[in-house]
Amino acid sequence: LDGYSQITLIQTPLSVTREETKTARMRCKISGEGFNFDSAYIHWYRQSPRAAPKRILYTKSGSVFMDEDFDKEKFKASDDVPASTSNLRVEKLTQEDAAIYYCATWDITIVETHRQPVEKPTLHSDENYDIKVFGSGTKLVVSSKFYSTKLDSTKIQALPPSTEQDGKVSYMCLIEDFYPNVIKVTWEEENKNAEKNGVHEEIWPPGDNQQSYSLSTPCTTSSYSSSYTGCKVQSSARERNLKLLLTPSNVSIHV
Repeated sequence: LDGYSQITLIQTPLSVTREETKTARMRCKISGEGFNFDSAYIHWYRQSPRAAPKRILYTKSGSVFMDEDFDKEKFKASDDVPASTSNLRVEKLTQEDAAIYYCATWDITIVETHRQPVEKPTLHSDENYDIKVFGSGTKLVVSSKFYSTKLDSTKIQALPPSTEQDGKVSYMCLIEDFYPNVIKVTWEEENKNAEKNGVHEEIWPPGDNQQSYSLSTPCTTSSYSSSYTGCKVQSSARERNLKLLLTPSNVSIHV
């Protein structure tokens, strides 16, 4: 079916850093026109490094169903129906738990490209639905000792814009000294709702005796203009996003 989902899954936080033996918590809020959280199947997956995602469990109507490869004493799920949110706890952490965790649900209503709604039949078997929609994931970092998450607004800067041969203008957003290495950078323009992820972004690993990362990400626009280009930074180290506002003559940081 050629179309897109009307259901949105928002996972928080972006990442979780915990010591071994501790507990990690993450959330998945699901919304969408016609979506009934109370009767929905909510799935949780774990994707370990260099491995395909594997389902841990799924919930429906307050019941939890574990997949056979996972321990019910380690993975605990609960649904907050009024908030349309599924919660996952991972207890007694070990290095094997370090992974990206995804929530997912079935979408039985898809809007085709010509924007006519198509209703899928109501089926009794969870496995027969056609479209499964995933969240963006929460990365779980398990460390042998505690490293505090950090993102210092004074370590976010814009390099002077440069003009390319074709007349386009390139901005560069430089972010230094953050931990863990999970960060989302998007670019946006004033009076425009569109955002685009940073392209060609590069994360530099820690140096000797350091436990922090740095990143640079460029943005190219057609020309200088009176509207600014915003570099928005999201990290688990801060509850609120940082936004670096750029113009040819000014740089300021907003939270």
